[in-house]
Amino acid sequence: ELEIKNEITKLKELAPKIRQTDFFGSSNRERIEAQVLVLEKRMLPSEIDVYWHGDSEDENYSAALDARAWLDGKYEEGTLSEGWGPLVGN
Repeated sequence: ELEIKNEITKLKELAPKIRQTDFFGSSNRERIEAQVLVLEKRMLPSEIDVYWHGDSEDENYSAALDARAWLDGKYEEGTLSEGWGPLVGN
């Protein structure tokens, strides 16, 4: 539980520090917000599918699934916040 709260805090602190959009114009900050929502609500995969309409083309949906994978211990890239680290200050 504490680990989840710490990750939420880190993501919220990172959001204003990273580049707003990626190379393709997708909002990095919206993707972080999606991850925070999943962590805060402990959303189940079925809830994520409903919320984002299961749209595999939606970057926010993908980010939400990453957050669920992290909650399940199946995220292979460390923590979610570490994944955003390279975009800080860019």
